[in-house]
Amino acid sequence: MAEDNLFGSEAESFTAPRPSFPEAEVNPNQRLCSVLLNEFNYLPWSRLISLALGGRSKLGFVNGSIEAPDVASPVYEAWLCKDQLVMSWLLNSMDPKLSEIFSFSESSSALWKAVKDMYGNQNNAARVFQLKRNLASLQQGDKSFVHHLGCMKNMWNELDMY
Repeated sequence: MAEDNLFGSEAESFTAPRPSFPEAEVNPNQRLCSVLLNEFNYLPWSRLISLALGGRSKLGFVNGSIEAPDVASPVYEAWLCKDQLVMSWLLNSMDPKLSEIFSFSESSSALWKAVKDMYGNQNNAARVFQLKRNLASLQQGDKSFVHHLGCMKNMWNELDMY
């Protein structure tokens, strides 16, 4: 029986339950990343948030691939619970002044889109200029070579994002 699928049928292998991390799933006060969104750091913030949500299988709530079921659907309450948890995580990952602005969003997807519309499409010429100026004037000083190289690489990576 070497030809048998070791993982069962194909359908079973794609629908197998994922490991659950209940402590990471139920804490609405959790911050998803160490970077708080402010008016100037949307790109690095959105990247870190996307990674954190993807690692929790919740990215679909903000990118629209997990759509809200009909309100009359028996799964609506479960979807709403998870969506509101994602909204809490997003709001807790923002500067308090910004989270006030976005706290009345209808869903995590609407919140994500509103933040992107406000901060993701702005002209980043000033930040690009600042990064280039910082790179041009960067000196090692009393930093180790590895730390100095890390600072340079960090600025180059951010410049690549813009």
